[in-house]
Amino acid sequence: MSARPAPNDPSAANGTFSFAAFLAVAERLEAVLDHETESLRRNRPCDLIDTCGRKRQSLLELSRFMPRLTSVAEREGARGRLGRLEAKLETNRQVLDVRIGAVRQVADIISRTLRDAESDGTYSMAAGRA
Repeated sequence: MSARPAPNDPSAANGTFSFAAFLAVAERLEAVLDHETESLRRNRPCDLIDTCGRKRQSLLELSRFMPRLTSVAEREGARGRLGRLEAKLETNRQVLDVRIGAVRQVADIISRTLRDAESDGTYSMAAGRA
């Protein structure tokens, strides 16, 4: 199966790989990561479903381009670019972890509150141990 270039990338017209196309995909992924990370940090709305889809698509495109990096210069350029992406992905993961932890805490509070509101204490674990 051959790699298909991303829409609007320099190699899309002739269907061939170019290093410029690889860089365009990497830049697009960085922009998606930056937007999501900044939105989460500032508690601004962010369509996580759309963002995850865009991240998946960019990562798929990058993985298809990787075997086509044939020259030493391309591989070195890609290595540097992927290093920057790795750092941005790690920052994004950390911000998402904080958000997920907060959601879990809120869910636990709501769950406990509902459980306490529905119970009159008759069948609680504490009553059974008394």
